[in-house]
Amino acid sequence: MYNYYHMGGGSSNTFPGYHIFVSYIIYFTGLPDYLALAFAAILFSLLLVPVAFLITRRFLNETIALIVALLVGVSYYDIYMLLWSGYPNIITLMLIPLTFYLLLEKSRFSPIPRFTAASILSAAIFLTHSLSAVMFFVIIFASVSIALCFPRSLGVARKEALEWLVPPFIGGLAVSPFLIQAAPIYLNLNSAVYTGGLPAIQKLLLPLRLLPLNIVASFFVCFFLLFVFFRLINVKIIQFQTVLLAVWIIIPTVLTQSYFAGLYTDYERFLYFANLPVFIVIGTGIFLGTRYLAKGTNWLLSTKRSPIKKRFGESKTLKSIKAQLSSKNLLAMFTAALILFAFFEFPVFFMTPSYGFTMQEQQQVMNQPGYNAIQWVKNYTPANSVFIADALYGWWLGGFAQRPTVSAVDPVFITNSREFEPAQLATRLLDTDFLVDNGLIQIRDDGGYAADCNPEFLAKLSDSYYPFPFINFNNSQTSITFSKSGDLNTVELSELSVKDMHFENSSTLATISVTWGNEFLNFTQEIIVYQGVRFVNMTENLSSDNPAISFVNLNLGVQTTGNIIKGNGTSLDLEDPYMNVAGQMIFTAAQPTVTQVSNGPIQMSFNLNSQNEAKINFYVSVFEYPQLHASSEAQAGLIESFMNNTRSYSDKVAEFPLDVYDYRQAIATLNASYIVVRDFSQLARFAKDPTFSLVFINQDVAIFKIRT
Repeated sequence: MYNYYHMGGGSSNTFPGYHIFVSYIIYFTGLPDYLALAFAAILFSLLLVPVAFLITRRFLNETIALIVALLVGVSYYDIYMLLWSGYPNIITLMLIPLTFYLLLEKSRFSPIPRFTAASILSAAIFLTHSLSAVMFFVIIFASVSIALCFPRSLGVARKEALEWLVPPFIGGLAVSPFLIQAAPIYLNLNSAVYTGGLPAIQKLLLPLRLLPLNIVASFFVCFFLLFVFFRLINVKIIQFQTVLLAVWIIIPTVLTQSYFAGLYTDYERFLYFANLPVFIVIGTGIFLGTRYLAKGTNWLLSTKRSPIKKRFGESKTLKSIKAQLSSKNLLAMFTAALILFAFFEFPVFFMTPSYGFTMQEQQQVMNQPGYNAIQWVKNYTPANSVFIADALYGWWLGGFAQRPTVSAVDPVFITNSREFEPAQLATRLLDTDFLVDNGLIQIRDDGGYAADCNPEFLAKLSDSYYPFPFINFNNSQTSITFSKSGDLNTVELSELSVKDMHFENSSTLATISVTWGNEFLNFTQEIIVYQGVRFVNMTENLSSDNPAISFVNLNLGVQTTGNIIKGNGTSLDLEDPYMNVAGQMIFTAAQPTVTQVSNGPIQMSFNLNSQNEAKINFYVSVFEYPQLHASSEAQAGLIESFMNNTRSYSDKVAEFPLDVYDYRQAIATLNASYIVVRDFSQLARFAKDPTFSLVFINQDVAIFKIRT
């Protein structure tokens, strides 16, 4: 259960069966690791086609089995898993139906070889993929339980039904040394994730990973069609193998709605297990459709009372068509037509080539520059170096460079509670230098070495884990006008050197302070976030050691998605009616002149009265406001909120704890040695900061060493 490279090293959720198998392939063949990984997954994906044929023939007949085998070859979920590298799951999705086939084929195999092979396959499932192991056992247990309750109706003896539990029991016993060690670790690591103990994951999973109703409904429809189709082809519905097939569809489908029971996970993965039995239903439907279409065509061409006969009689053309359209030709033609119809009209189940190429491009992470960077890491960095990387590239870096790697994984893809904190720190390291969140508002500051977001104010949304960026101060659009011995000079804030970056916090407040300067002046920007207070205190300090310097004007560039409702007074009120987010700046002393052109950036100009020192203090907040049905009511309520805020901006309104982040503390917590940057918009933040040293760069990847 230990992975030396994933998320910096530690316990993980990866069951080892697939990796043991691939290791032996590499050992015997000498294949490069990435080729061996892909080869194994593609091999088992291909083997699913004949396995689908075998088990469908056991359930129904050879014609339907051939149709199902063809459908499995273009299965949406199978191709999708190959593209996002869900390799262990691909292995088990072939092993599960193969085990069912062996257990069903009592007449073809003698008991000892049959149960031995099924037990080995069960052990492989338990050793390879955790969710597959659970689904495999639950499907068998549910089917056996139904058989034990209704043995006479299903035509199966209780002893015969109980025999189905023998292979899972023997297989589990065979790998019990692993399961005994893994189960408590696995459950302890994941209990907080699956039961909603991590609110961030719960809040993300429900809006992002819930399946659309049309997809889930299509699987439920297939469950009911199973009984209709079996009835039409005279297959006995009340028998054990039909129950197995029905349970195989309905349990994974119902589990997609398990959030009602407080289970939080990636719900789409349950449908992978229902895919093959659903194809059996679809294949049966195609078989029935073909039969009925062929019968109808024969009637139209042969019956004297048919519309065609009445219209054309016994023409030579009609006789020629009848001669060429044998029963086999008709069946083949209609089968091909219905397969193509299903292929193009049901994207829930099948993947067309054009969509497959589009998805492949979306899932493609690695290219030659990216792989060159991995080879450089493997050859030129110490083996115990800890790397920080984005989620997708981090998977490659940890595995193929063999370095402990903390990836910036979104909480929605975390299934191990120990991964949450390092993933969050990695995400923030790649995004910003400082962050404070008091539960009401979030502030991010990129520090003095980046110009765009210093600071950025984000509104907390009721229906989203991710806050909405609404206001940010752009240092590249901030300028200071000063007089030196009567001569006016203007300097951009981004042209000044960083002299100090300071972060302090306690249980009640957090302060971000950045100082820039040159030989003429010093400029300090201080942001104070209070626990439980909506408004953030922001102060701009200007000073000079030269008595000949006096400050004339300060222009602050502000970017926002909102429009000005009120400006050039004691407050600046902003509104984004599309996101139902508002922002407000309250000026307690100096009041700026505010301009905004065509709903673009805002310029706030402060007159500094030609003083040698100047201090500007104001309060900033962004917040979500309720969307009312009547726009006039919403507007009136928002304006009233703005007015109330000017009197109560310093009031404490909540008891949420402060969530604080300092990039230097995060580096120390993660014991990070290198940061890998693929988002080149972030290069300046690292390249100019003396904490980092650029050691590798190509057109796609930059690697910074962290100076201790």
